[in-house]
Amino acid sequence: MIFDLTGLFVSFLCFIIIIMIIRSNTFNKPFNLPFSIIIVLVGFQRFQNSLMNMNLIDLKSPFQTSPFIALIFIPFFLFFFKNALEDRGTSIRDLTHLILPFFLLFLNKFQIINDLTNKLVFLSFTTIYWLLMIDVMMKYYRKTVLKFSFNKIQFRWLILMFSNATIITFFLNYHVVYWQANQTDITLTDFYRGSSIMWVICLLYLVLNPVIIFGKDYLLYQLNTKSKIYDPWKYKALKNFQNKEIIIHEKLVKSIPELIYSIKTFEQDFNFLNNKELSLKTLSEKLKIPNSHLKFLIKYYNNLTIHEYFNLLKVSLSIKFIQQGFLHEHTIESLSKASHFESRITFFNNFKKFTGKSPSEFIKN
Repeated sequence: MIFDLTGLFVSFLCFIIIIMIIRSNTFNKPFNLPFSIIIVLVGFQRFQNSLMNMNLIDLKSPFQTSPFIALIFIPFFLFFFKNALEDRGTSIRDLTHLILPFFLLFLNKFQIINDLTNKLVFLSFTTIYWLLMIDVMMKYYRKTVLKFSFNKIQFRWLILMFSNATIITFFLNYHVVYWQANQTDITLTDFYRGSSIMWVICLLYLVLNPVIIFGKDYLLYQLNTKSKIYDPWKYKALKNFQNKEIIIHEKLVKSIPELIYSIKTFEQDFNFLNNKELSLKTLSEKLKIPNSHLKFLIKYYNNLTIHEYFNLLKVSLSIKFIQQGFLHEHTIESLSKASHFESRITFFNNFKKFTGKSPSEFIKN
């Protein structure tokens, strides 16, 4: 029962992610098609299998009729990895990968070739595509990870997806070898139940890191529209790099959007802002990057100096206090002290500089 409920939870997560993908379509198109197909199939399979095991429906999966149908499914994992790692969309050339699976399915359906040949063809096909996935991952690893120029959130998630692809490939090979002889100890239901745990981890990671689906542009657009304060961050360097800082840029170039998004998320966090010890050191510790890298980001991707930027964070904190009703019981001078400004005048000047309004005008609006 618990495993069947886990399968239904996977189906629910798949549904949520499909909604997220539809919403992200304008911003992150290359990501969508192969992954959407994978998610729809994963969600439907587990939904159907869980309801059947709970005796709520009597509908067998096509994979129970013939595991050779999975030959059509396998190439979509390769398309997905290529799209995600090479930042491109699915092409007509990619779809030619589906010709052979349909042909093999036809041969199997009408028993044109014998059982042993069927199995050897299936094992060869799935193994070749699994090796092609490894090849794509290794190219990405050599090109970016070894040079410390990669998106950590995306890479961790791709490792989870590759783990799922590996589990699917090896189970299918095992299942086909023993399927027609009815010698398999691991049924399709066992596979769905066991693999659902891995899919829960993978899909929850995706839901908790929506930047993977939506892309940095959409999420930053959302943050910017919600913000009531000046946004100093830019995605393109504001000036040429000095020679000694080119090395830092090469290390960070792939993760700069991710880091800026993380910083902007912290800018919305009351507990983070309400810290008297807030400094470059505390922010770099939160981001888990060296202090020098944070200085580099502020210098080249932020319109403000370090001193101005931390005044901006204090103004953000003051707005959080206002939204919580702080001024219902306290004065503006108390607000300036609570926001860690040294004087009321410094607070007033910075507040107007970054919001375009005085505190009183801001409150009225």
